[in-house]
Amino acid sequence: MTKLYTNARLISIHHYHAEDKLVLGFEGLPEREFTSVVDFSLNGFYPHNILFDIYEYDLTNLPPRIAAEFPNLSYYIHSGENWQIFHLSPQAGMGGIIVCATF
Repeated sequence: MTKLYTNARLISIHHYHAEDKLVLGFEGLPEREFTSVVDFSLNGFYPHNILFDIYEYDLTNLPPRIAAEFPNLSYYIHSGENWQIFHLSPQAGMGGIIVCATF
């Protein structure tokens, strides 16, 4: 697992709805682009947003605590399809999940 975004300061969020893309901007690090985005739930964007890290899961290894924390994941869990789920684990400020289609 790459730890590129450990303790990264998040400074921008760009949602490109027509392209199903979400781009996170970080101070001193490359942007992180998510494609085939079908859903996301982000909360608490403040002047200081520091991530512990960005973790990637699919439905086979999604921790139950994350599924319980984000009720919108229930649809994806019971859909019978596989999804790529990214958990933005906050140290301070914004955290959330991003759900991407897998092809």
